[in-house]
Amino acid sequence: PHEHSKHGSVQHLEEVPFRKTSHIDEEGRPIVKQQLLEPFVVPNFVGYSIATFKPGQIMMPPHEHKSLHEFFYVIEGTGIIQKDGVDHKVTPGTFLHMSPFEKHGIWVPKDA
Repeated sequence: PHEHSKHGSVQHLEEVPFRKTSHIDEEGRPIVKQQLLEPFVVPNFVGYSIATFKPGQIMMPPHEHKSLHEFFYVIEGTGIIQKDGVDHKVTPGTFLHMSPFEKHGIWVPKDA
């Protein structure tokens, strides 16, 4: 269903499967996401997905992408995103854009 194509798509979040990312937390649990738009389908290297972090999950140390713009929108819960060494508290409604070469990492407190 999520193939590279020259055509747009219409999807409902409930129908998009979860898949593991390459990011693993300190307890060995993978961060999972629902990929709504595959990376690099759109020129200028954009991907769009719904990532799910469980309380206590950490995606650190910060990393960067050479050519990918990454967008985050917080649907529920709270957490911290570090962008270029600065910590930002995120809550529902927070939108973030990471440009290429911006180092970023994410963590969710265990009590979140």
